[in-house]
Amino acid sequence: MGNSIGIVSEDDESFDITEDGFGYNVINFTVNTMDVHFRAQNNHPNNLPVCEKPNVDKFRTTDMYKEVRARSSLASKPTEQRWNLMHALQQRENGLASPGSDSFSPNQQRYFSNMYIPNHRSMRLMSLDAKVFVTKFNKSGSKLLTACQNGFVRIYDGSKGTYHLLNRINARDVQWSITDADFSPNGQHFAYSTWSRSFYIMSLNGSDDDCQWIDVNETSSSRVAIFSLRYSPTGDKIIGGSNNATVIVGDVQTRATQILRTHRMPQTDVNAVSYVNNNDPNVIIAGCDDGLLKVYDLRTSFRSRSLSKCVVSFIGHFDGITYIDSRNDGYHVLSNSKDQSIKIWDMRQPSNLRFRSNARQHQLAMTNWDYRWDRVPREFYNPHKALDGDSSIMTYRGHRVSKTLLRAKFSPMEQTGQRFIYTGCATGRIIIYDVLTGKIQEAIEGHKNVIRDLDWHPVRSEIVSSSWDTHVNLNNYNRNMATQNLKRRRSQTQDTRPLRRSRRLANRNNLPD
Repeated sequence: MGNSIGIVSEDDESFDITEDGFGYNVINFTVNTMDVHFRAQNNHPNNLPVCEKPNVDKFRTTDMYKEVRARSSLASKPTEQRWNLMHALQQRENGLASPGSDSFSPNQQRYFSNMYIPNHRSMRLMSLDAKVFVTKFNKSGSKLLTACQNGFVRIYDGSKGTYHLLNRINARDVQWSITDADFSPNGQHFAYSTWSRSFYIMSLNGSDDDCQWIDVNETSSSRVAIFSLRYSPTGDKIIGGSNNATVIVGDVQTRATQILRTHRMPQTDVNAVSYVNNNDPNVIIAGCDDGLLKVYDLRTSFRSRSLSKCVVSFIGHFDGITYIDSRNDGYHVLSNSKDQSIKIWDMRQPSNLRFRSNARQHQLAMTNWDYRWDRVPREFYNPHKALDGDSSIMTYRGHRVSKTLLRAKFSPMEQTGQRFIYTGCATGRIIIYDVLTGKIQEAIEGHKNVIRDLDWHPVRSEIVSSSWDTHVNLNNYNRNMATQNLKRRRSQTQDTRPLRRSRRLANRNNLPD
């Protein structure tokens, strides 16, 4: 994919030599010609799109809004109320912080934790020798997985924050790249997908020869790519979103596969899949490249060979879906899209399908671009109106989605009450949105290329991010950076309107205008 050329970087850290744990010294200063072109045009430090003020009127009436406020201990206080440490400690010592407990309640603990979310790149964890496509913690946060374009999967110890290397595995049949990976529910295995027609399953402690695979044999096309995969909550199945408008369901024990067809014609890819609830192995949601989200019940969806019947559909994105993350409450999911937005959906509020033809025409009018190398159309940053039939309950804008299928996720429930949404950005930043206000809470710099994947540790306030600049960074809270951000926000809230003549005279004479 492009010719390799040598460039001289202005950042001395780009030439750091590290050892990957198996005696291989890794040094990287080679990028692809498309990367150089992209940096020159789109990756300027101040090149984030300017968006309109988020509209939270509809979101404020939803159950999710009220739940997030309650779990963040904001139900009875303004969102921006100043917190007093001495007063909080005094209440705890007097037994008033949480009635019936000698400590703070879980909601109060999340309130404190949300004041110290990651805002700064603290260190570079590793410098690898290829673009990093996948970064993921297991459920407990004791293991961290990274997967690179060169086909190596690395497992790190994430239990104590040291992130030392535990295992290094050479993946099979990589072709273009490892596209996605997921831990099994019991944490003993992981599955990965590539630009091929198979799911691959390996033990965390296994070697290259311990790989098992599930072949997909029921698709008419010989060219199969699996862009996204998930283990079922019970661990007995793996679902994958593929090209040719198919969702592949593989049985881990029998290695049999079944195919869900999302569209009658095979031109539409399925870029993202997810289970709606970690306690339900039957209901899944698929994000398609035409901007539609479709929910399927695996108990009833295989009855048709031409087109699988979905339970509900959701219209609202102008362009293809790149990632789906579930809130795991059975009702709410978020979707990241090439139209430069993240949307939250309530499964109880499906879209009206009579608007689908109009929505499709509107989509075609706005998607005459290739997200892999073209500039983002300016119409995506501030659409004048939503698509007809858009039933999303909240929209977040301010990050850039291009070059690859970027991921966006809810912050951990136990630690933050899912108060935030965090995503990678094509500018090399980590963008953290406040779910309640829709505004960007933090924009963490540290990478020089697109951040395809990142993951927030389940119990620690730190985000591990991986980028096409071949680096994996650790991001956490920095007090000095927080002070700088606060000063910047205060300066941005000042009145910057040009002074009228009467106001200039009033200011000069110290009179009220």
